[in-house]
Amino acid sequence: MNPERLESVWAGVVEALAGELDRRTLKIWFQPLRPAGLENGTLILAAPNEFFGKYVLDKYLPALQRALGHAGGPAVERVEFTTSAGQASTESPSPPPRQYSLPELDVHEARPLVRRPFTFDRFVVGDCNRLAYAATFALADGQDLYLNGVFLVSDPGLGKSHLAQALGQHILSQDPRQRVYCLTAEDFTNELVHSIKQRCVEDFKDRYRKHCDVLVLEEVHFLSGKEKVQAELCYTLDCLAEDGKTVVFTSSHRPKDVARLTRPLASRLAGTLVSTIQRPDYETRLRILERKAVEIGLAVADAVLEFMARRATRDVRQLEACLFAVGARSRLLARPINLELAEEAMRDLIEDEGGADIEAVKGVVCRYYQVRPEDLASKSRQRGSVLPRQVAMYLCRHMTDMSLAEIGRAFGRNHSTALSSVNVIERGQRRDPRLKGQVELLMNELQGGAAA
Repeated sequence: MNPERLESVWAGVVEALAGELDRRTLKIWFQPLRPAGLENGTLILAAPNEFFGKYVLDKYLPALQRALGHAGGPAVERVEFTTSAGQASTESPSPPPRQYSLPELDVHEARPLVRRPFTFDRFVVGDCNRLAYAATFALADGQDLYLNGVFLVSDPGLGKSHLAQALGQHILSQDPRQRVYCLTAEDFTNELVHSIKQRCVEDFKDRYRKHCDVLVLEEVHFLSGKEKVQAELCYTLDCLAEDGKTVVFTSSHRPKDVARLTRPLASRLAGTLVSTIQRPDYETRLRILERKAVEIGLAVADAVLEFMARRATRDVRQLEACLFAVGARSRLLARPINLELAEEAMRDLIEDEGGADIEAVKGVVCRYYQVRPEDLASKSRQRGSVLPRQVAMYLCRHMTDMSLAEIGRAFGRNHSTALSSVNVIERGQRRDPRLKGQVELLMNELQGGAAA
């Protein structure tokens, strides 16, 4: 049969299937198929891979045969599948495919991993994100964390989605057969609602409970107040946990801080390794700018990068926006990249970003620990003064662009004492959850004040 006639027959088949199958099934399992031949009563269809063809044979062969009859083409007694490798499949399958080359999905489908190169080797590690990076990489690499998942917490633009995507990319690079589903909590909700309306809830349950090896669920805080969706997610997580599957969550709030989260779901989410990503410190911001400048082929002097790292303190997106703005202004105006150009380019981007300063740090620390500003610079070694002073130095290091020498002078100390105080608080947070909570609370207050 000539190609035009074959395409016409297949178009009729798809049209007939549309009257029997829901749009979701049609788009996932039949849109990727292409007619490859029709000879001696055998229809040959080209599938993305061998597993894909076998799965269609097992699940939808009766519907396909009925559609062939309604399409009005030549009689078809047999259906075969071929792949780009030329392998034919006519038998019922073993388990369904573990990773599909799917078409563009609509809002009711789990979206595939994004095409942007979110990989571990492109993630800049610093004190602000070291635990989150180490935990996510270890989970992706199959190391035993005593837990089957991680819960990444941060404000927007600090890298939690990058790490979540990198985990999926790493797992697929090690084993392309792995079924990695990455979607937002809103996607999950919409797909569940859609499956209820289309009366295919069992397909939804099978997709995530039986045919999923890695579930990456982002923006979990969206589930606030959605009790039925939360209940369905609990059942799904239980099934995945029983099978030893990997789960990754991202949110702007820790599980215990998400409003109207049911106790069962909060308990399951808290059972993962919860790791908070903080705003990048100066050194990390500088490395991000250096890495990004190399990636886009932009030659920028160290002094300019250092200026940008001091001014842009909010998040990674702001750093990238500033760098891109400098590059675009240089090209469009045919001007060299220098401090003057960088200041002009960044003026509109960060003019309202005051950021934290030494006085703001001292203010929040004094209010929280109920000490006086002069106590922070006193020679007293009593814990009532030492701990607030060390916390204040730590916050200055991570929330301002002050050098260690400047921090030391601001508190009547030297460079080495400032460094020692920063290290004490960093180590203390790993041992003492209460101290970690205090530091995070103060950081959030400083960030909120800077954004106000």
